[in-house]
Amino acid sequence: MKQLLLAGLALFWASPGEAQVPLTLDTSFRSTFVLYPFLYDVLPLEDGSVVASGIFPLPANGFGPYGLLKFLPNGSIDESWALEGGPNAAIHPHGSYFYLSGQAFPKRYFQSTGDFDYSFNVGSTNYPYPGLGIGNGGEIYVQEDGKVLFTGELPLAQQYGINAPGYYSLLRVNTDATLDSTFEFRQTDGVIWSLEPTTQSRFLVSGEYNTYEGIPAGRILRIWPDGSLDTTFHTDIVKGFATAFFEQANGRIIAGGHFVMANDPDTLHLIRLMPDGALDPSFNNHTDYKLLPNLSFGDFAFGLYATLPLGNGTMLVGGDFNYIDGQLRRGIALVDTAGNLLNMAFTGQGCGLTHDFNDDIDFFSGVSSIKMAPDGSIFVVGAFHGFDDGTVSDTSMNMICKLHGLSVGIHELEQPVWSVRVFPNPGTELLNIETDATGSIQVQVFDRTGRMALAATSATGKIQMDTSRLAEGLYIIKSSTNKGSRVSKWTKQ
Repeated sequence: MKQLLLAGLALFWASPGEAQVPLTLDTSFRSTFVLYPFLYDVLPLEDGSVVASGIFPLPANGFGPYGLLKFLPNGSIDESWALEGGPNAAIHPHGSYFYLSGQAFPKRYFQSTGDFDYSFNVGSTNYPYPGLGIGNGGEIYVQEDGKVLFTGELPLAQQYGINAPGYYSLLRVNTDATLDSTFEFRQTDGVIWSLEPTTQSRFLVSGEYNTYEGIPAGRILRIWPDGSLDTTFHTDIVKGFATAFFEQANGRIIAGGHFVMANDPDTLHLIRLMPDGALDPSFNNHTDYKLLPNLSFGDFAFGLYATLPLGNGTMLVGGDFNYIDGQLRRGIALVDTAGNLLNMAFTGQGCGLTHDFNDDIDFFSGVSSIKMAPDGSIFVVGAFHGFDDGTVSDTSMNMICKLHGLSVGIHELEQPVWSVRVFPNPGTELLNIETDATGSIQVQVFDRTGRMALAATSATGKIQMDTSRLAEGLYIIKSSTNKGSRVSKWTKQ
């Protein structure tokens, strides 16, 4: 498939009137709203619009920073949607709401209007009793029943259910924003920043700590739904933490961030872990990400914040790096699933420099989130003014841009055409995928946030997947064979 994509790029460049180039700018989407300094996360919607969160001036709030806003399919701001202050955090859709982590607690917004839901206020609901205080806030996860897990480093002043006063790194609230007294809150000697769902209802967590529940712990852990430690998983990461995860179909885990391993002096930024947490020696864990070429200082001054598997043996990575293995890659790059840099895309100047809205002296750039839309196109957000992918350059792209997906034009190169059948659709407990292509098939199921919810492989071209644990809603099914990839929509009822 990598060879197919490369051939496709060459063909499309030679005949631009016939089709667009995959992984290049789609200039039909352009934000007309001047935003500084950056967007944090993006959530593409089925109608072509996108919701984004970040730090930017909001005229409706006297130019106070932070916000949640909605872009129309052409990139214009949806002025019918609320333009008010909001968290600088990942966006989690659930039911009629968007959930985000803000000021250390989960917050909730109406999907229909963007307005803040004042009936769900974790801070005021749990103060003065049981005295949940503001501390370091991490990430959240909305369970299928509407309860919300959240991480960080948060003080509890009074006894609450089975939980004694103290500092906690993993807590849960009920649907009415009260702390869940039936859930055993979990402690570290530091803070948990990241929380990522994975298979068997388990979670990957990462942060800056040395112990979990009093037990020595690596900087990436795997826990069960009740917060207890999965003792079959162990990492030797002694410094740094993960800011991006995804689990491959074989159970191995790609993690981005910054990591120092025991007995290894290098700072790593993209690694792969075996199912038991050991560093995967078959992955290029030592790919060299840098701010400046040929200089080794400042490896913790930047990070890798976004990953998006493309299902064709490649993945996108984003962060505030400028060079990979000595080659210019400002903020975004295409790598293979062994961690090797590819030169098939993003060989231009990348993310253009930008600055804070009240500071035109210090300049920076980078990517914080990369998400696939239901139609297969890709949205990129972060801190940038102008974007040059090496094929298309547009100086007006500001903090958000849209890329053509891999499916653009690829069918023109594939003979014979092959198909994928996804059924039942809508479905409930089971999902079946069948293809008429010969050989094996790999299937990845992505939720609306772009996170991989399920993955499986089969040597027969047929797969049945257990979807009973998935929340209701729309999912993207990426099916890959030796003839290429197909994207399908599937709805869980």
